[in-house]
Amino acid sequence: MSAPGPTQARYRAVSPTCRCWRATPLVGWRTGDLPLPRFAALLFLLLGAAVPAQAVPGARERQDRRLALTGSAAEPVPVLRVAGGVLTALVFDAPLERDSLELEGRERFRLVDVGERSVLLEPVADLAPGERLGLRVRFSEGERAEPAVLMLVTHPSDVDARVRIFRRALSVPALQAELAEVRAQLMAQGAELAELRSRREATGPSRLALAGLLDGAGVVTSRVEFSETKESLAALLESVGGFSLRAQTWGLVSVTVRNNGPTAWTPVEARLTEPGNGERTRVLRVHMTQPQIGPGEQVVVVVEAAAPPWNRGAAFSLELLDASGARRLLLTRVVL
Repeated sequence: MSAPGPTQARYRAVSPTCRCWRATPLVGWRTGDLPLPRFAALLFLLLGAAVPAQAVPGARERQDRRLALTGSAAEPVPVLRVAGGVLTALVFDAPLERDSLELEGRERFRLVDVGERSVLLEPVADLAPGERLGLRVRFSEGERAEPAVLMLVTHPSDVDARVRIFRRALSVPALQAELAEVRAQLMAQGAELAELRSRREATGPSRLALAGLLDGAGVVTSRVEFSETKESLAALLESVGGFSLRAQTWGLVSVTVRNNGPTAWTPVEARLTEPGNGERTRVLRVHMTQPQIGPGEQVVVVVEAAAPPWNRGAAFSLELLDASGARRLLLTRVVL
């Protein structure tokens, strides 16, 4: 299909026939709940050496970005980058009319879900080079509200994981706020990169000690208590076991997650919150033993936290979220 002109794309982009719209302390290597070989393997997992996340051949870089709808027929139709087997979440700044979604080639998508302010898309396979599919959805603010018209393509190296869509171009104050947010993210990523560089050669017990990841304070391990919450039940997710490790300069939570739902689930964000004061601990990264958790599968998910500012034995709640935030697993008590 050749790319339509700007005006044609607004009104002919989609087919009218497709409407969808206890803790045991371990000092150094002292005896604890976990035997030495397993404990050492877990430290390797922490550093991405023993059990690194599996790389997917030709994997694309997931992008989070913002997009403004101009509402002008003279402007090109905004483009969204999708990929086979990857969930793309569109988050709008206004409520949607759920039954108004029109998607070209609807049968080529494994998941099409319209929420109050979101649209979730997961193609079965990549679109062919040069191919474009149209998407159109109306807002629930009356017939006079301009619909959102978008074009879907597949990019060779990038894919949109989450796109926040605004109906109007951002004002100067909004742009300044976004710039400040981006700067803060860059500073945090710079600090994380420096920390990763300092850890990259820590691949064994001696290296761990030299890197300051093991010291005389040792490591404390605790079991993660099973908890069944309404959020997890609604998302058809459950924890079938887990444990936590806490040293002087790092904390780690490992949870085995079972996906009881009909679609794959990929946690991309983790939140560690102290129930007493509501404060969140900075999470450095989320690792998995495979890229996603398919229906009926159970996979180990490891959450690494920054240097602990809290007292040993503090209790947290752990929340794992996917890119859309719609499906989440909540553990109400994790001791670190």
